Amino acid sequence: MAESNNSLEQHTKTVWTDIVHLTPECRQVNVRFRVVKKGVARRVTSKSSGRQYEVSDCVVVDSTARINLTLWNEDVDRISQDYSYCLMSGHINILDECMSLSAGHCGKIVESDVLIENTDDKFDMSRPFMGRPKRRRSRFTTSRVLQGTIGREAGGYPSRKSF
Repeated sequence: MAESNNSLEQHTKTVWTDIVHLTPECRQVNVRFRVVKKGVARRVTSKSSGRQYEVSDCVVVDSTARINLTLWNEDVDRISQDYSYCLMSGHINILDECMSLSAGHCGKIVESDVLIENTDDKFDMSRPFMGRPKRRRSRFTTSRVLQGTIGREAGGYPSRKSF
């Protein structure tokens, strides 16, 4: 009983990260989410050890955004669609400039006590370059040289080194 109280107390003290605030540099993130779509499980073989693993991709959302979550082995069977879960100590993977969330070796996925109903999938954090910060200044539509005059490209001519 004391052990369950301790885990519940630790569970309430954790700092939760919204999906929209995830960046490629995030490590050891705690995220609450709801599974919207679960993909078909597939078997992959490790090149180095020859061991077989079961992998599935699913789409998860919270009140701010959505992201892809990669499930491995026993997590594939435990996770169901339309249920809420908590990812403890998860990390971000980057593949082809697309972010995805994973539990990794030290992370774990547990069923959440908090039901997530208000979901917003307007922002898809798994799209390419979504985690990259926006430019502070917008780029000029017409190019300018150092003196401030309009460059050759704006006049319809090719630039000096455009060959």
